[in-house]
Amino acid sequence: MKKLFFLACAALVMSACEKDPDMGEMDANLAVYTDYDSDTDFSAFKTYFLPDSILEPGSHHASYWKDENAQAIISEVEAQMNSRGYTRITDPEQKDDADVGVQLSYIAQTTHIVTGGYFGGWWDYGFWGPWSGWYYPYPVTYSYDTNTLVMEMVDLTASGESENNRLPVVWYANASGFDFGGRYSLKLLEDAVVQSFVQSPYVQSAN
Repeated sequence: MKKLFFLACAALVMSACEKDPDMGEMDANLAVYTDYDSDTDFSAFKTYFLPDSILEPGSHHASYWKDENAQAIISEVEAQMNSRGYTRITDPEQKDDADVGVQLSYIAQTTHIVTGGYFGGWWDYGFWGPWSGWYYPYPVTYSYDTNTLVMEMVDLTASGESENNRLPVVWYANASGFDFGGRYSLKLLEDAVVQSFVQSPYVQSAN
């Protein structure tokens, strides 16, 4: 498998050689990671099926994101696939005729932090006198929101070839970062879709 990892922002620059980005670098960017099956001939594919909704996995059951913001992200994926020479099949009844399927998933998460008790501090010993540190006699809490967009391309022409009847994922993209909400976060997600294809030049049909 070949791997690429970049930070995507409005300028779509900055590269990194580590899989997990510094959280401090994600305050205005989405980290984009891509991977693919090097044995797959992407030029042999001609058609693709892309659902009209984005899967939102849940702890008990999944839901589907279908509003105008979801459609904007889906439209960007469609534009990128079409620019690579692929033709979208939109009729669900004909999805079995597609060469590949593209699944989008979105995960939003809020992380809560609660601290309290002894804390050694950042200062050297003796900065505040003979004491070695300090502690908070009350809890300190904060939280932050993150979001992740996952794109997976499966080879539908391989149906029935696998021993466990599972379709192989031949391309994978993951875009993660802080969730600011509103139009700004949507722009970051759309930019991340573009960046995912920029760093995947092998996703190209022979058409």
